[in-house]
Amino acid sequence: MSTFKKMFYPVIHCIETMDERSYEHAIENIRIAMKNGADGVFLIGHHICYSSLCDIYEEVRMHVPDLWIGINFLDISFEKNWVRLSRKADSCTKLNALWIDGMPNEKLFLPEKIQVFGGVAFKYMDPHLHGKDLEIACEEAIKLVDVVTTSGDSTGSAPDIFKLESIKKYLGDRAPLALASGVNADNVLSFIDYVDIFLVASSICERIPGRGEYLVPERVSELARLIHR
Repeated sequence: MSTFKKMFYPVIHCIETMDERSYEHAIENIRIAMKNGADGVFLIGHHICYSSLCDIYEEVRMHVPDLWIGINFLDISFEKNWVRLSRKADSCTKLNALWIDGMPNEKLFLPEKIQVFGGVAFKYMDPHLHGKDLEIACEEAIKLVDVVTTSGDSTGSAPDIFKLESIKKYLGDRAPLALASGVNADNVLSFIDYVDIFLVASSICERIPGRGEYLVPERVSELARLIHR
C-alpha cells in the first residue's frame, strides 16, 4: 500500500470563445468539482492556444484563490520547449502543477510550489513499456519530475494492473504515481493500492452540444467517495 495520500483531480477540457463563455465554462466545472469532493482540478486546452488557456487560468484563479490547480499546455510541444513551458507555468499566478505528457530530458527549473507531472509508459507514446526498460524509465523519471504519470493505451482506456503494480514497485515511496486514463467508479478500487493521484475526465463528464464538456456532479461525488474511502 502506498504511503502517499490519495488525491482526485478532475480534468477540465477548456473551451475558447470570443466572449466570457470560456471563463464561465471553466468556473462552472470547478464549482461542480469543489462541491463534490475533488481535491483540485487540472485545466487542459484542447484545440486552444496556450495564451488563451493562461487567460482562462488567471480568471479562474481570481474566483478560487486557494484551490489546487494544475495546467497542461497541449499545444506546446514538450520535446523542444522546456524553457518556454517553464516560463509559461511560472507566469501563472499561484499555479500548483504543470503536466506534460512525456518526460523532460532535463530538470525543469520551476519554483518548488509548482509540481511537475511527467509521463512514463504513457498513451500514444510508449504505453507498452515493460521489464527493464520500464524500470530504467521510472528511475530517470524520479530524477526529473515530482509526479510520475501513466495511462492506458489511449484516451479513456484503463491500464493493465500489472503495469501499475510494476511502476509502483520501481517508484517505491520516492515519488507518487498518477493515473490519467480509464478510471471510473466500477474499476477505481482495483487501482487504489498502486495509484496515488487520479486524473479523470471521460467517465465523469458529458458533452453538451455547443457548450463543451461538463462534469456530472453525481459521478464526481461517487468517484471521490471511492478514492477517499
